[in-house]
Amino acid sequence: MLRALIEPALLAIALLSVAPQKPLPASAARPVASARAILVGLDGQEKAVALGDLDTVDPRKQGAVIVRFEGATASERAAPGDEAQVEVAGGEFLAGPIGASKGEWFDVGVAGGIAVGVDLEQLVALRFPARLVGAAGVEPAPEGDRLFRAQHSGVIERIDGAVEEFSSRGIAFHGTLVGSLVIPWNEVAALFVENVGSSTPRRAEGGVPVVVDLDDQSRVAGMLEHVGPKEIRLKRGASVLALPVPRVLMLSVDDGSIAFLSSLKPASAEPSRPFGDDLGMVWPPRFDRSVRGEPLVVAGVRHSRGIGVHAPSRIAWTLDGTQKVLRGAAALDDEVQRLATRGSCIFRVRVDGKEAFASATLRSGDAPAAFVVDLSGAKELVLEVDPTSDGFAGDRADWLGLVIERAAPADGSSKR
Repeated sequence: MLRALIEPALLAIALLSVAPQKPLPASAARPVASARAILVGLDGQEKAVALGDLDTVDPRKQGAVIVRFEGATASERAAPGDEAQVEVAGGEFLAGPIGASKGEWFDVGVAGGIAVGVDLEQLVALRFPARLVGAAGVEPAPEGDRLFRAQHSGVIERIDGAVEEFSSRGIAFHGTLVGSLVIPWNEVAALFVENVGSSTPRRAEGGVPVVVDLDDQSRVAGMLEHVGPKEIRLKRGASVLALPVPRVLMLSVDDGSIAFLSSLKPASAEPSRPFGDDLGMVWPPRFDRSVRGEPLVVAGVRHSRGIGVHAPSRIAWTLDGTQKVLRGAAALDDEVQRLATRGSCIFRVRVDGKEAFASATLRSGDAPAAFVVDLSGAKELVLEVDPTSDGFAGDRADWLGLVIERAAPADGSSKR
């Protein structure tokens, strides 16, 4: 009887967590006078420098493996449009409109229109989220390529087969049941490619391998040519990309000395079901996103790396002995402040079953709780988030900037 009285009330409060919310204002990507760069060393120590003083071809010469940019970009996100999201082998992610396309490559316009080329042999998935709203079963084929076509009736047609080529007209695709046909770009909802090519993006010889996280959620890899107060120049094969600093959130050296936990595949990551299976509220963890798929934002600061979850949550990784230290922070996402409840959670890190870190009770608006955990010789790492006595409503939790220092680089390049 008590459960029958309490659960409906709790559910009504929790529904605030899934109600449609007004998008945040569009970003203007404007420079700010107080902009600065935060140089983060392998040991986690940070040094702030004025953006105007940033001038290097190798951040490691300044003792940094990560460079965060603060004040150079607005933390707001532009409202999503009918743009593509492209996953590339090796961990790159590109968000923007499809540009020029020919043969086995096409361009994606990131950071306001900078063309980044994608080869067919490196393409993993291409999605147009606005065309997939409400669609179910959008996933790769067990074997071969798979294309999803958005029809005028709102139906999503699935076609299995193989990509022949890209062109300005669309995607030439061959399927056993449909033969050869060209799907216009405005009808492509998603494309999954059986990846049999290189696992790393195109890179030029020489230089420092880096990954750059942009404010449109794109992630671009290349060899660093130069980083300065206005732009970051990357070599990619025979081309050079000039990325404007006001669109950059973070640059990380990709020499194998560090790895981001959010890019490592967990051994287990069950969705959170605060009220059990019978009430149907399911919150899967989101990697490098808040639990609602929004950018990770805490105290008004945008974070490009982390994991968004809803309490109760448990995610586990199997370690291979190359991990030395885990550094990060925990907090409730700012999106909770738009709800009627502030939420409250306790964060825990367990190493081989032993509690290595436990936060105090954290609520929305509280400063992130930083932690450093020794992973030497460990075989299992677990992140847990528990609700408190005030219930589950608003318990949208963020694990922020989870960086693993490696004891010995395994192959000369880290997981992005």
